[in-house]
Parts: sequence; structure tokens; C-alpha cells
Amino acid sequence: MTRRTIGIRRTIGPLLLAAARRVKAGGVIINEHTLSAAHTRGHVDALGRWFDFVHHDELLDRLERPRARPFCLLTFDDGKRSNVSETAPELTRLGVPAVFYVVTRFLSDGKPLWFDEYAALVRAVGAPPPGLERDVVKQLPFALLQERLRRALDRAGVRADLESDDVRPMSWDDARRLATAGFTIGAHSLTHAVLTREPEAAALADIRQSIAEVAAELRQPCASFAFPNGNYTARLARAALECGARTVMTTEPLWADRSFPPWRLPRIQLFGVHGWADIDVKLALAATGRVLQNPDGTERLYRRVNRAARRPGGTTP
Repeated sequence: MTRRTIGIRRTIGPLLLAAARRVKAGGVIINEHTLSAAHTRGHVDALGRWFDFVHHDELLDRLERPRARPFCLLTFDDGKRSNVSETAPELTRLGVPAVFYVVTRFLSDGKPLWFDEYAALVRAVGAPPPGLERDVVKQLPFALLQERLRRALDRAGVRADLESDDVRPMSWDDARRLATAGFTIGAHSLTHAVLTREPEAAALADIRQSIAEVAAELRQPCASFAFPNGNYTARLARAALECGARTVMTTEPLWADRSFPPWRLPRIQLFGVHGWADIDVKLALAATGRVLQNPDGTERLYRRVNRAARRPGGTTP
């Protein structure tokens, strides 16, 4: 990105987001993964100019009863150790609540998540091997993905670096400490399989079991479920509510308002590389309801989805 482009973004970003705030009700649910303490502080500073940070327990009320100043709920996926060593301490210092969605078998088994192994493989060999191309991996059933990935890792003699806090999992003791500190712990599936690529019965069992494992480990109800990669169906999402979750998260890059039922709440992805100007522009575009591409790869037509959500019993693709 050129200096001129960066300068333009820094100029128009705040103007666009200020305009969005005047016309949009509700707020934003932010989807993060791993952030250093410095990046955490930067994102909180950027978002705090425009939004009230809310706890997950406040979310449904803020959706139903919007206020003049929009809300922001921070969420972090996967359950990496850096959430505990870097992100949570900084959020605590700043007095900002968040939800941490954990992949339950990741915490229990301590094995790296498949996409960290995939990233290590591509770094080592320079390109994805045949059958594991970037546009293919998230289309595969999980068992087939694991089989192909394991063979490729063995051939290359590569393993993910579990010494890195951005790769290795937090422990269940870590998760319990986060909950005691006031953070919300949600379920993010058993293994981070893309559940819409699995047989429906298996996907339903995964949702049920991962929610149950969070509840058992924390000795309290699991309040929320987030779909891996954001891919969902109405049947799967509503099943998460039936299993006790009060909210279900996707990755549709949209502002959240009362038109969204609790079983399909949209989240906007941010990463550590995003600075203030990037965040302003991205959230302003998300307010339009149709500009940004859905990172789950389905490229939904958001306006059509919103109309469906407003109808009683409305469903999604």
C-alpha cells in the first residue's frame, strides 16, 4: 500500500465511520484470533473512539434496545495460549470484556490445529501440495483433510511449532482463570472442522459435545457457540441454542442489530496488522451490508440474508 493510499484511508476512514454511526443501530461484534499486547491495546484504542465495549451478557439487550452510541463486543477464536499470555492481561488492564471461543479437543489433547500445521507445511515446501490447494482445503471433509495433510507433513518432515504461544493451546485451567476474571468462554467445536462439510448428524453431535465440554470444564453453562470458519446452516445454528447457548456467531462482515436472531449473529474479522485507518474503513464498509466478502468463502448476498432473517422463521443459505 502506497503512502498516498494510506493517507487517503486515514482521512476518509473516520468520516465514513462517523457517517455509519449516525445511520446504523446496534453495533459490531469483532472476530479476532491472536493479538500481541501492543496490538490488543491498539485495537481497543481504535474501537473505543466509536463504540461502547460490552460484555457478552449485555449483548442481546443491546441488540433489542439500541442506544445512541453503538456497542462493540470483542471475540477471540480458537483458544491459543497467547490469548492468556498477551491478550487477556491487556484487556484486563484496560477494563474491556471479551469472549474467548475454544476448540475443546485442542485444549484437551494439546495437538496443533490443522490450519497451523497447514501453514507450517506451506512455509516449509513453498507451496501447497496437490490436493491441498488453498481453495480446496476448506472444502474437504475433515477426515480426508487430516489424511492428506498428515501424509504431506510426514513427507516433508514438518511439524507446527508448539513452542509458539500463537500455535499451542491454552489449558483448561487457563480457561477457568479467564472465566473467573470475568471473561466469557464459548465453544468453537471439537476440532475446528468446517461443520457444513460434515454429515449433518456428525456436525450436530460436534456442536452438542463441544458445548457440553465447555460447560463441564468450567462448571457453568456455555453461553455461546461460534462456527469454525463461519460456515453454518439454520439447522445447525438453531441446534446450538437447543444445546444451551444463548448466542451463535458466524463470520458475516456486517453490523449487528435487532434484525439478526441470536442464532446467526454476524462478526467482522480483524487481525493484528490492521491499524486505525484499516479498522475505520472496514467497519464503515461493513455498515453498508453488502460490500465486504464473507471470509467463510460463501460470498453470501447480505441484503438477501437480512431480509430472510427479518421474516418469521427466516432461513439462510
